[in-house]
Amino acid sequence: MDIIKNMNSEYKFLFERNYGIFSPEEQEKLRNANVLIIGVGGIGGIVAISLARSGVENMTIYEGDSYERSNINRQIDCNFDTLGLNKGVVTKESILKINPEAKINLIPRALKPEEISSVVHQESWDAIIPAADNWPLSVTMLDESIAAGIPAIMSYPVGAFGRVCSYMPGGPYASECLTMIYRASYDEQKVFMESKENRSILYYYRSLGGWTQEWFEGFCEGRLPHPQIAPIVWITGTLASLEIVKILTGRWKPVAAPNYWHITPDGARIAKFGLGRRLLSRMMRREWGKALIPAFAKRPVLVRIFTRLIS
Repeated sequence: MDIIKNMNSEYKFLFERNYGIFSPEEQEKLRNANVLIIGVGGIGGIVAISLARSGVENMTIYEGDSYERSNINRQIDCNFDTLGLNKGVVTKESILKINPEAKINLIPRALKPEEISSVVHQESWDAIIPAADNWPLSVTMLDESIAAGIPAIMSYPVGAFGRVCSYMPGGPYASECLTMIYRASYDEQKVFMESKENRSILYYYRSLGGWTQEWFEGFCEGRLPHPQIAPIVWITGTLASLEIVKILTGRWKPVAAPNYWHITPDGARIAKFGLGRRLLSRMMRREWGKALIPAFAKRPVLVRIFTRLIS
């Protein structure tokens, strides 16, 4: 209990309710942790605010976007009075309103793909959450973090379906669990993910995610983004912050790959990325493997069977 006595009294009062669950030593781990967040829009914004309210005081944030009207339906700090403002600037202000002693290193621009490795290795991060709109960048950064021995958290909502997963050192890579090209470069992942044929194989977005057929077709053609609703975005973001709290305190076991949180309006459960996904990811490192998905995409029945197997 000496730790509590020696703590800054204001911090102790702000997070007093935490001590009914966390020991003083665990709370101090939260306070001193160093967390990197890439993007503070939907998921990243919720994670940043939740961690701040958990007592985390050290965060580095990359964010180059400004709030737009289309963000109102789900992003925690997007209001009429923040439209047009940089999301990172607004998030930092919100965190400092929660805890004026927080140390927020804001880089008000997007992380560049060529910076991924250097940023991952530049500090002793305790956890990294890539939550950028640039999905190939997020997947590449997840893989780079795992390779560097740093826990990284994936959280993404696609319509009425969401996944959250902790990727731990020594475990599977994100690219293999997500049926992307195993350990590929950013440029390779970007080309792969932006292909209409490769997007069409994600038919479970249409089924599990509750998308309309018209929206799914627009997504496959690159005309429309993921549809999203606030409850699923906020649940997945909050679960991501919980995974980070688990990792930082050591209090509970993370839901780590190949296991993941599977979230739909019908409930939340722990599911598992199958071995078939991971084998296909490795096969796609070769040209003949990359050709498999476009071949499936030409046959709607095979698309439905294949996506049911990998979902």
